[in-house]
Amino acid sequence: MHRWPRRLSAAALIIGLVAGVDGCLQGENESTTPPALAQTDGTGTVVSVTDGDTLRLEVDGRELRVRLIGIDTPEVYPEVECFGPEAEAALAAFAPPGSTLGYTYDRDPRDQYDRELLYLFATDGTSINLELVAQGFARAVLFEPNDRYWNELQAAERAAQDARLGLWGSC
Repeated sequence: MHRWPRRLSAAALIIGLVAGVDGCLQGENESTTPPALAQTDGTGTVVSVTDGDTLRLEVDGRELRVRLIGIDTPEVYPEVECFGPEAEAALAAFAPPGSTLGYTYDRDPRDQYDRELLYLFATDGTSINLELVAQGFARAVLFEPNDRYWNELQAAERAAQDARLGLWGSC
């Protein structure tokens, strides 16, 4: 069953409509009703932002190294890539240190660097992964088998490219 963020931003909704996304149902019995933040796997407190697609999140007294699933942002280390600092600043704006985020896993919980692979949600339900792509701070990247929001991320990337938002208009 798809788990949807409680509330998508207007931009994400428009992106979905423009791209012809009809809820991105992958099966007839899947729900299109967005869940409340409480229906995520849990919540954590942002400790720090590493770059545009990684951060540290404290969950139940443990500090987790987190890699956002389904996105890739330009690098800021070891060399600064075009739009890397902007992507890092965007993640810091969506997830400032001290803020509480909801999170959910997909099928594979960790990457080869033992980082937690997570979808992150603001307290209002906004999907941070999706917003970074929709606003042109990140590319949509499929990290198989983690594909829960792949259709939405692809649609957001196409719309950001078409509108030449963020990295698509700068790099």
